[in-house]
Amino acid sequence: MKDTLDLSRTTGTAALALVCDAPTRAGFDPGDPAAAGAFGREGVALAHLGDVRRLFDGVPLDRVRLALPGGLTGMWLLALCLVTAEEQWLAPDGLGGTTYEERPAATALALRLRGDLTAYVSASLPHWAFRAGSLPGRGSPTAGPGDEAAAVAALARWRETREESTDRQGLADPYLWPSVRQSLDGLADAAIDGDCLMDATLDCVRAGVTTGEWAHTLRAALGAYESPAAYAHGGPASPAPYRTGRHRAPAGVR
Repeated sequence: MKDTLDLSRTTGTAALALVCDAPTRAGFDPGDPAAAGAFGREGVALAHLGDVRRLFDGVPLDRVRLALPGGLTGMWLLALCLVTAEEQWLAPDGLGGTTYEERPAATALALRLRGDLTAYVSASLPHWAFRAGSLPGRGSPTAGPGDEAAAVAALARWRETREESTDRQGLADPYLWPSVRQSLDGLADAAIDGDCLMDATLDCVRAGVTTGEWAHTLRAALGAYESPAAYAHGGPASPAPYRTGRHRAPAGVR
């Protein structure tokens, strides 16, 4: 916990700053060629709900204030925390914290994500705020020799077992508990139809979708790309072509 969360205590309340590595903030999974050389640098890699469950194991989320990075995956990271809190029987209005926007991008995807996240927070999270500036706390190198290979292997195991891992209520009915493919299809539809992306993102988290799958689906629907290297060094996003039509889950996703 100490190498992934910056912890401070003020007035009896724990403040937890979630410091992520550049691939996570740019929307790439461990092992993605686009993230080569950046895994685990200056932060933790978070690929899916299981990673956040382990990160917050033993942490009562109703007694802390979270500090999360914004940017491309700001919505995704908040959704991961909300579902983890949900598993602790904590209602959304019981989670408190702040999303920090260090360098807001102006791509269509970034603007859409920021607008939808702001709307969701305003309607559903009375104890959540936005602030311009850097995330409090500093990340430290967390990855050692072999850690990236271990993370890639763990991600493969997650993909093999995630339908069982995330079906907490034992609901086989896909209309009650969407599968990975159904949740990603719903995300693509929401992106194209102009619906709030947060609800579809929460469904993706619950289904076990990975950070890279979520971001890939939105890039395909709305068109935006930013490499982990550019994200880490403050470079501009590279434009991706806007694609029309219905976009479905990435190849290989069930």
